[in-house]
Amino acid sequence: MPTQMPIIQPEVLSAEDVFGAQSVLVDAVEQTQRLDPAVLGGAFQPIVICITIIYMFFILRYWNFVRYFLLSSAGIKTSKRIQAHINPGEQYNLEVVMIVVGVIFMGLAVVRGCGLWMPQAFDGIAPEDTVWIVGGAVVVAIALIMAAEYLVIKVAGVLSEHVAACHELLHLKLLHLAVAFALVMPFGVMFLLGDEASAKVCFWIMVAECFISLIIFVKETFLFFVAQKISILHWILYLCALEIFPVSLMLAPLLRADVGM
Repeated sequence: MPTQMPIIQPEVLSAEDVFGAQSVLVDAVEQTQRLDPAVLGGAFQPIVICITIIYMFFILRYWNFVRYFLLSSAGIKTSKRIQAHINPGEQYNLEVVMIVVGVIFMGLAVVRGCGLWMPQAFDGIAPEDTVWIVGGAVVVAIALIMAAEYLVIKVAGVLSEHVAACHELLHLKLLHLAVAFALVMPFGVMFLLGDEASAKVCFWIMVAECFISLIIFVKETFLFFVAQKISILHWILYLCALEIFPVSLMLAPLLRADVGM
């Protein structure tokens, strides 16, 4: 009879045996899930759907006005000027709704961006609390900055005895901000709900849209100060104090976290 060869059991090696005593096993499943908006908390997708429905209703209702405003701000004349005008009450409603939707979107966008590129920002936070803690902090911070800017412009109008001019400047700022949010939202929704590749493309498209909106706003404020016969120095001070400084405050935590990686 042929002799049977003994069965040799393979030796099981641990991670320490292969990679060294300092090696640490990482749960790849948990990292992958952190990048999925569906598990960033049960409230993430419902909030995205709600603000998308509100956005679609208002953008369809006032699309002619938004389109005319964008074209006229860019220096492009349109023949449908009469159809593009809405009464002040409707315009105020459009501004408020778009700004509220935009601020909530920015909170969600920070959550989505951190989940994609800085997941360490979620350390110590339960997935179901991510939207409320991180997104809520962003929304509160933006709301406080906007309230501070509003008060500064109002106080400056009283002290300089240019209340009407400061009121028009505030209206110009709110209108441009609302239209900028309306311009960004379509790609913003895809950024919130898309996969990593499409989110990256949508992110850079939003950056380009924000840059174009910023250029248009700077031009409009310059023309406003010139029309009001206010010194260009005051225009530069306004941009530094109420535009550049607040943006730097919002970007500082993200840049600090990026450097610390």
